Amino acid sequence: MTAGPAPVRLTCHDMGGGGWAVAHQGGRTWMVRGALPGETVLAAPVFERAGVIHGRAVELVERPHPARLSEPCPHAGACGGCDWSHVDPEAGAGLKARAAAGAARFRPELAEALDAAPVKTSELAYRLRTRLHWDPAGGRLGFFRPHSWDVVPIPSCGIVSPALASCLPRLEAALAGSCPERADVEWLEDLDGSTAVAALRPARGGPPGVEPGWIPPEESVDAPLSGFHVLDRRGAVEPVWGVTGVTMELPVRLDVPVGAFFQVNRHLVPWLFHRVVELAGPDPLPTWDLHAGVGFLGAAALTASGRSLTLVEPFRPAARAAATNLPEARVAVGRTAEAWLARHPRLPEEALVLTDPPRAGLSPALRKRLAGWHPRRILMLACDPGTWARDTAFLLDRGHALAHLELVDLFPWTHHVEILAVLEAA
Repeated sequence: MTAGPAPVRLTCHDMGGGGWAVAHQGGRTWMVRGALPGETVLAAPVFERAGVIHGRAVELVERPHPARLSEPCPHAGACGGCDWSHVDPEAGAGLKARAAAGAARFRPELAEALDAAPVKTSELAYRLRTRLHWDPAGGRLGFFRPHSWDVVPIPSCGIVSPALASCLPRLEAALAGSCPERADVEWLEDLDGSTAVAALRPARGGPPGVEPGWIPPEESVDAPLSGFHVLDRRGAVEPVWGVTGVTMELPVRLDVPVGAFFQVNRHLVPWLFHRVVELAGPDPLPTWDLHAGVGFLGAAALTASGRSLTLVEPFRPAARAAATNLPEARVAVGRTAEAWLARHPRLPEEALVLTDPPRAGLSPALRKRLAGWHPRRILMLACDPGTWARDTAFLLDRGHALAHLELVDLFPWTHHVEILAVLEAA
C-alpha cells in the first residue's frame, strides 16, 4: 500500500466558514478540520479545491485552544455524526460566531454582525430527532464513518437523547431479527423523552422501499418507543404498529408525525418558542409563515398576539398536522412558498413574514418576491450562515434593515449554528 502525503506542521490563526480552521504555510492556504485558532497541529491533506488545501488534524502539537475538550467523545474520529466533538459547547460559543462570520465574509458588514452576535448555547444529549443507519451485514446501528457509507455503532454517543441511548442495544438486536436490508431509522421523541416513535425509511445503498415485515414487533423493543412504522421515499407514513407521532408540550400543543421536520434540540425548543413570541411582538400584524412545518413559528406568533395567520407547507403530512395544531389558521397544504405567492400577487405591506428555509436558503424567486412585497417585518430562522447572508444582503439592498440578530446553538459538537434575525422595512 502506498503511503499518503506526510502531515504538515501548521499554526492556525482563524476560524473559517464550515468550521475549518485557517492556516498558511509556504504561500498556500489551508483549511483544517479538527483544529482550532491558535493551535499548532500536524495536518494531513485530504483534497484541494480552488487552490485551497483541505486537511484534517492528526495530532495536536502545542497550544490547545481553551475550548478544546480534554476528553472528547469516545467515537470522535471514527464517527461522522459530529465534526466538533472536541469543542466544549459553552466555551466554544465564540468559535461558532466566528465560523458563521467566515461563511459570510463576502458581505463584510454582515460578517461583522455575526461575529459579534450573542450565542444561545445548549447542553449535550440534545437530539429529539435522530436519523441512524442500519447495516444488517455487520449488525450495526449508528452514524456513518466520515466520508464513507460504513456504519459506526455509537454505544456512548454524547448527542443522542437519554431515551434513545437506553433503547439502542435492544433496538439493534430487534433489527437484527427483522430487517435483512440496509435502511435508515428515523427516531422522534417528545420534549421530556417519555414517548418516542420510530420508522424505517429507504437508505442509500439499500432497496428502493421498505417492507412492513422488516419493522421489529412491539414486544422486541423497549419503552418509551410507542410506535414503529414505514416511511416511503417522500417521507409519508405507512402505519405498522403504535402511535405515528408525538406531542410537543409548549404553550400551544403541537402534534408532530414521524418523518416531519421539527427543531432538533430538546433543551432549546421551549426557549426558542418563547424567543419567537418576544420577537413577533404584541402588534397583531397579519402573519404569513412561508416554511410552516407543523406550525412551530406560527404558533409562537399566535401566542404573542391574536392575528390572522396563513401557513404554507409543501410536505403534506406536516401541513395536515399544522392544520390540526392551529385550527384558526389558513393552511396551504402541499404548496411551496413560491407557488402560493405566485397565486397571491397583492399582499399587504403591513405584515409579518416568518421563514425557516432549508440549508440552501431562499430561492431566487422567493427572494425577489419578498423584496417586491416589502412586508413591514421578516422574522428569519436560518440554518446556514452563508445562505442567510446572501438572502439578507439581497433584502437589505432593496429596502429592509437588520433590526435583530442572535445565534442559537441547536447542534452542539458540530460547527452548525442557527441564525435568528428580524428585518424591518426601512
